[in-house]
Amino acid sequence: MQYEDEFENDYDEWSEPDVWDDEPTEVLACPECGEEVYEFADMCPACGMFITPSADAYNPWQGRPFWWVTLAILGVVGFLFSLQLLF
Repeated sequence: MQYEDEFENDYDEWSEPDVWDDEPTEVLACPECGEEVYEFADMCPACGMFITPSADAYNPWQGRPFWWVTLAILGVVGFLFSLQLLF
């Protein structure tokens, strides 16, 4: 007795679109050896150095208007002055 495989041609007529996003992966140069490393990698596969954002890359005042920085500094100075008056 021979059985016919009813699932044999199921994938031949696939009509749904591909749902996977095929965008290229971003790569960066390793700061130590220069080898290409994936953007979100923690460690370089070539030299083994850990990849961390540099301290110079983060500047909390970057992009702030001058008046905003001045107001923030005056606020801190005023707060410290008011603490001095309390004691």
